[in-house]
Amino acid sequence: MSVPVFEGTTPLVSDRYTLTFIAGEDLLPGYLVEISADWTVKKCTSVNSLKVVGITLSAALNGKAVTVVNRGLCRAKAYGTITAGDQIISTSGGTGIGLIQSDQGKKDSSVMGIAVAGAASGGTAYIILW
Repeated sequence: MSVPVFEGTTPLVSDRYTLTFIAGEDLLPGYLVEISADWTVKKCTSVNSLKVVGITLSAALNGKAVTVVNRGLCRAKAYGTITAGDQIISTSGGTGIGLIQSDQGKKDSSVMGIAVAGAASGGTAYIILW
C-alpha cells in the first residue's frame, strides 16, 4: 500500500494566501516575520508577538520585496515538540514557531494557527495560519 501525499505537503506547499512586503532586514525563506513599519517586515522579535504577519516564502535583501504566507498551509521550524492540533504562537528570533502554553488559556489573541502535523523540536511542523 502506498503512503498518501496530503495536499500541501509536497515540496511546493500549496493552499495558501501570500502578500508581498518590503524586507526591513535580510530575510531567508521560513522566517516568522512581523510588521515593523508601513508595508515592511522583520524577523519576529518576541514570544507571543501581536504583530506577526506570516512566514517568508522567499529570501530577500534589506529594502527588497519579500513574499510572505499569511494564511493557509505552510511549514515552519518547531521550537519544542509540537503535535497535531496544537495552537501555534511566535517565538523570538524569527526562526520558528512554538506551542501555546497551557497557563495562557485557550483564548490567546497571539495564536497564529494550528498544527496539522507535528514535529520534534528543531524539526519541520506543518501548520495552518489564520
